[in-house]
Amino acid sequence: MRAFRTLLWLEHRRSWVWAVSLLTSLIFWAWGIKQVLVSDIAARVGIRSSLLGAAAAIGLLVLAIMIGRLRAETRNGQYQVMLLSPPSGYTHILARFTYASVVAAVYFVAIGFLYWWIAELAGIHFDAVTLIELILGLPFFGMAMVVFPMLAWVLLLMVVVSSYRLAGSGWIPGTVMVFGSGVALGKLGEIMARVAYALPGWRIFRHALGAVVERFGPIDPDVSMEMSQVIYQGLPIEPMLIMLAVTALMIFLAGRIWQEVEA
Repeated sequence: MRAFRTLLWLEHRRSWVWAVSLLTSLIFWAWGIKQVLVSDIAARVGIRSSLLGAAAAIGLLVLAIMIGRLRAETRNGQYQVMLLSPPSGYTHILARFTYASVVAAVYFVAIGFLYWWIAELAGIHFDAVTLIELILGLPFFGMAMVVFPMLAWVLLLMVVVSSYRLAGSGWIPGTVMVFGSGVALGKLGEIMARVAYALPGWRIFRHALGAVVERFGPIDPDVSMEMSQVIYQGLPIEPMLIMLAVTALMIFLAGRIWQEVEA
């Protein structure tokens, strides 16, 4: 536990500028949202939502770069002095992943809050349950499906590139893993599509449609039917559980490779 806390602190020392810059960028996105003043409310909401979608994508890219900056800390002996014994590869990987995940959680929860702010600016007033689902529930689902697996994959990629260089070339194992990951992702997508909704879905935003109708009045029947179907089915639990399991597997493999190379 002491080794994990020390490595987490060192990870903060190494990456705090990235983390603070990423979180501070939300001020810029909030400013950009306020600058969208088109007269049509629906178009205004759509443009503002697209801006936050771009913020989420850029944030994921920044997090991937931040977590992928591996260094050969254990080879120069500094941790042995601080910790009296070399920390395991699993501890290294878990500390990196934990720090990046905490930063990601704060960032994407804040984006969820900004989505609520957009709705409020448009006069759409959600109840407390929908507000919690928007700020906490949906960001957690998105992180479990995309962010956590992406961060774990980048860690594993960097460990593979650093550990299995062929004649000094790290791009060879990296290219092999990238292409292999594409094939594996396609197969994984097929599996998730087959098992989706085998369990009851995670029903969220059950009251969101009513708030939209209250603000804008009756909406197109086809759109209303599609929204009602999504709300009724909810979010599929099975793909989320599969991606969390894949995340844990990649973290384990990265830690195991680091352990073997450093040993």
